[in-house]
Amino acid sequence: MSISSLLNVSKDSMISYQLAMDITGGNISNVNTAGYSRQRAVFAATGNVNAKAASAQLSVKIETVERMFDGYTEMQIAEQSQKVGAGETKNSMLQRVETVFDETNGAKLNDVIGRFWSAWDDLAKRPAGQAERDALVSVAGEMTSMFNTYGDQLYSLQQNIDDNVKNTVAQINSYTADIASLNRQIGQTAGGGGETNRLLDERNALLKQLCGLVNCQYIGGPNNALNIYLVNGQALVEGETSHALGVIKGSDSEFYDVVYKEKAGESINQYLAATKGRLGALLDARDGIIPSYLDKIDDLAGTIMTQVNDIHARGFDAQRNLGGKFLVVEPEDSVAYARHLAVNQMIIADSGKIAASATVSGDGEQAAAIAALKDKLIMNGGQATVSSFYASLIGQLGREVADAGRNAEYQANVMTQLANQREGISGVSIDEEMMNLIKYQMGYQAAGKLCQVVDEMMNTLMSLVK
Repeated sequence: MSISSLLNVSKDSMISYQLAMDITGGNISNVNTAGYSRQRAVFAATGNVNAKAASAQLSVKIETVERMFDGYTEMQIAEQSQKVGAGETKNSMLQRVETVFDETNGAKLNDVIGRFWSAWDDLAKRPAGQAERDALVSVAGEMTSMFNTYGDQLYSLQQNIDDNVKNTVAQINSYTADIASLNRQIGQTAGGGGETNRLLDERNALLKQLCGLVNCQYIGGPNNALNIYLVNGQALVEGETSHALGVIKGSDSEFYDVVYKEKAGESINQYLAATKGRLGALLDARDGIIPSYLDKIDDLAGTIMTQVNDIHARGFDAQRNLGGKFLVVEPEDSVAYARHLAVNQMIIADSGKIAASATVSGDGEQAAAIAALKDKLIMNGGQATVSSFYASLIGQLGREVADAGRNAEYQANVMTQLANQREGISGVSIDEEMMNLIKYQMGYQAAGKLCQVVDEMMNTLMSLVK
């Protein structure tokens, strides 16, 4: 080996160890960077010299910068992100429904319905009493107003979720466009190295965010690209191209349908699982959970209205006229009873029109019959009283909220375990990096020492010439 070859070996060694220390320094500086995958310099020997049967390696280089990454763990994290996104969303939506039905302060719907029956009972005892009639009109107005509030709040929550559906679709499109852009950049840096690794980490973080929003599947493609598909096979990302989702008003609904933009009339709601991704959970809350509670509260309001009106219409008021409707819905053809329930304006204007008597003698039997509805099985096809029906509704909501909370907590715990598992593979260990730094520093110093030896050899050789 010539003296110049020794200088080249020293140079290559110093360059390689300096790069290795740069990479180690980068790992240390990113110890707290979320989603960062630590990188490792892979050394490789270069060149050789043959002396008869002997062969010696002459130099070294950094062959590649390896990204410490486990594809299976990342796939599990992406899958779990879908469950976390759906679990958190369902839990949040049910908590908002629970807020509507909150009975903790004792002055909500259950209380006012009870006072409504009591007001009829009071009127039955004094059918001619003006104070009792006015009190009944007052509590009836309070009850209908409470029904209106519950119905309006649930409907407003549906509308709010509908807006969230539109915003979530926009987020999905943003992520898929960014992933397609990163596919292109990664393909352009196909030689590998630190820049490619950084782009791969960035794309992986976007994939995790995307999976939190929508249930999807992904596979690798040419040039290290990532192709992403919905469960029905429609592509969201193919290489450098992203395919956007959109929203349109449903043909028989006031709410949005999610569509594949390239097939604008084709709804994909049915492919968006309620248990995977925020978007599917939002659709389930808007089209399933909230309508189920609206139906129950409408059933309660509608049954009370029908039963009270049926008895009231057969009675006589203070002027000995047959009673009309005590409760109405406005407009008349509405089936959203909770939102549109009201006391008949004629009765509000004149409480004497309350038909409290079964005969013209003013006996108060009709008022007593209406008060007795409190304990009659008029809900669920004659299987429950008003009170037990409402208690069942509140109980069901409480169970669903508790179940959703436990599920969200469980999914979050699983995600934490997977994140810890990833950290063990891809995360930065300060102790390990400091050991590597010392090792590379010693290699760099040894290469520098070799350079000094070569310098001494050169001086010896020059002195011989003199």
